[in-house]
Amino acid sequence: MKRISNLSFSLPPATIVVLIALLAIWPRSEGQIRSPLYLNELETLVVQTTEGLSAQFKVVTVTTDADQAQGLMHIRHLPIDRGMIFSYSRSQILSMWMKNTHVPLDMWFVDDRGQIQKVVTHTVPHSLDSIRSDTPVRAVIEVNAGLSSLLGVTKGAVIDHQVFQ
Repeated sequence: MKRISNLSFSLPPATIVVLIALLAIWPRSEGQIRSPLYLNELETLVVQTTEGLSAQFKVVTVTTDADQAQGLMHIRHLPIDRGMIFSYSRSQILSMWMKNTHVPLDMWFVDDRGQIQKVVTHTVPHSLDSIRSDTPVRAVIEVNAGLSSLLGVTKGAVIDHQVFQ
């Protein structure tokens, strides 16, 4: 028991350990907690490959400058069935980067019709290199690295999601 002034208190050792652990991870998790991935509503997205196979994801759509700037930055784990759609009001050449992004990603650059125009696989975490679309696109979808190859997602695959309807 410790004495501070005339007040006394004691904490069980297990409580002290938990508090220390929480303080140790707090700076790392703060950005993740504020991420649009956890704050915005999940929606269903289906990708149909050129081979006729399909896969379903739960995604968050980001449309505001603030959410798009944050994106998946500071996320330490992205569930296998999750992703993020960066949706824009008009088609344009888009450029992405991996600043403060801990998880390697695959990026799908998608046109107005929901057709994938470019697939970039295994982006490098924290890289400041520009990852650009070759043609004007309406959206970029980010999923875990390796899923494009695993699922057979290539240029020409089609996305079924409300952004493209």
